[in-house]
Amino acid sequence: MNLLEVFFIISGLIIFILALDIARKEKFNALHFFIFLLIGWGLLVFTFFPGVLGFVGKIFGLQRGADVLVYGSIVFLIYFVLLLLSKVESNKHSITKTVRELAIMSSEKYSYKWDLVFLVRVYNEAPVLKRTLHGIFDAGYTNIVIVDDGSTDDSWKIIKKFQKKHSHIIALRHSQNRGWGAALETGFEYIRRYIIADFVVSFDADGQHNVDDIEKFNSAFINHPELEVIFWSRFFGSQAQETMPLMRKIILTLGRIFTRIISWAKLTDSHNGYRVFRSSAIEKIHLTADSMAYASEIIEQIMQKKIPHGEIPVNIIYTDYSLAKWQKSSNAIFIAFHTIWSKFFK
Repeated sequence: MNLLEVFFIISGLIIFILALDIARKEKFNALHFFIFLLIGWGLLVFTFFPGVLGFVGKIFGLQRGADVLVYGSIVFLIYFVLLLLSKVESNKHSITKTVRELAIMSSEKYSYKWDLVFLVRVYNEAPVLKRTLHGIFDAGYTNIVIVDDGSTDDSWKIIKKFQKKHSHIIALRHSQNRGWGAALETGFEYIRRYIIADFVVSFDADGQHNVDDIEKFNSAFINHPELEVIFWSRFFGSQAQETMPLMRKIILTLGRIFTRIISWAKLTDSHNGYRVFRSSAIEKIHLTADSMAYASEIIEQIMQKKIPHGEIPVNIIYTDYSLAKWQKSSNAIFIAFHTIWSKFFK
């Protein structure tokens, strides 16, 4: 018996033991158990009966029986990587849920009944946060839920100062940065528990969104009372499209095509953070994606649950500050990967 055969025997026994360990767990996963058991037995059988390799290789059209082990190992490694990614995602989700509950528990909790509430997500927006909040108040909207996603600048101090002056500001803070999707879901969860609102407006704190556009949604809901979600679009011939940087326009166009292929959603602007939700939609949508991939997840859930939705034009205000904070083009690849992963492997 050579060293390679000893290695196969030890590996087979370890994998076989792992399969038994999976079977003994409370949350038994039949697929994981079957794969580990199959590989463990396969290594032992191929070690003691090497002639079986040739027979199996012929079934798959391989000239050498040893190639069965090579290709089998590659498949197993891919499966194991996907399994590890699933565990990582599960752990991240658990951490986010803990951070969310701590933020809600440590906040001031009142029962409100509002017609409309702004949900503002904040992460290191101190240079423009005052102007953004003043813009909302000056437009006559005073009901705001702010979620500070673990800012390390003076954003939280600014929020607390505004909260002292205005009684209708609800401030929540993540103890660590979890991502735009996590912050939005924290706001949703607070609203589900403590606020009765007809409409919820998701609004970015970086100064890109024009609060005056809110007037447009009134007529949209009046003309289409069946709608539960309205997406604001930068691609309805608005002024924002003309001033949009070319690279951003290309990325958003590719994102629109990708979203249509994956979710069959006919939206012209799938990753615009400016949205209006009826309270009935908030009850149906529960986000699990912490990152910017949440935008695709919202669309996916809307399509799966057949939530009536529509689009209206919006004017996005591009500034040097907002463009400097724009996510990298490489993040679009991550969002696409996360969307495919969530759809087919979660």
